[in-house]
Amino acid sequence: MVADMGPETEHHHHHHTGHRWLDAVLAVSAVIISLISLFLAIQHGRVMERMVEASTWPYVLVGYSNFNADGTPHITLWVVNKGVGPARLDSLEVFYQDTAQTGPQALLKSILRPPDPAHHYRVQTSDVVNSVLSAREWVNFVDLDAKSYDPGDYSRIGGATQHLEFRACYCSVFEECSVLDTRKSPRPVAVKACGVSNKPFQR
Repeated sequence: MVADMGPETEHHHHHHTGHRWLDAVLAVSAVIISLISLFLAIQHGRVMERMVEASTWPYVLVGYSNFNADGTPHITLWVVNKGVGPARLDSLEVFYQDTAQTGPQALLKSILRPPDPAHHYRVQTSDVVNSVLSAREWVNFVDLDAKSYDPGDYSRIGGATQHLEFRACYCSVFEECSVLDTRKSPRPVAVKACGVSNKPFQR
């Protein structure tokens, strides 16, 4: 009696050409094609990542102005995001003659020496630190109305602005941070993170 061996199982094998050298070439070619495909996929991912980063890239500048568009005197300190993505401004420092100023009142008293300790100068200010600047947003964080000052004092303040320097640290939505320090460079440079300011410029 013949034993029942059960249903016959079909086995699949890789087809070979019968030529060892050709089989080896085909195998190597398959590996190379796989590696090329993997490389292209990685490169495509990097390109897409860079495109996303470029579309959210902030570029913050800080400076001053002494005149309106029509040429009339108007002193302002401003910060602008000239990039295409939002910027979170983590710190801002203002230096007059290489000395960090703690705020507008301290700055004006440093310029208008000898200052009157009891005098409080009229200054319009805006909070910018710990705020988010949208793309192309411009903010005057210090605004001095010429009508509120003696013409001689206002002229002295305007002349002193050329001795101002700024340091600002900001981050993108991807936590990529940059520092603008006009004492060193007119352009921001990348940093790992924004540190704490020793003497932040506050209202």
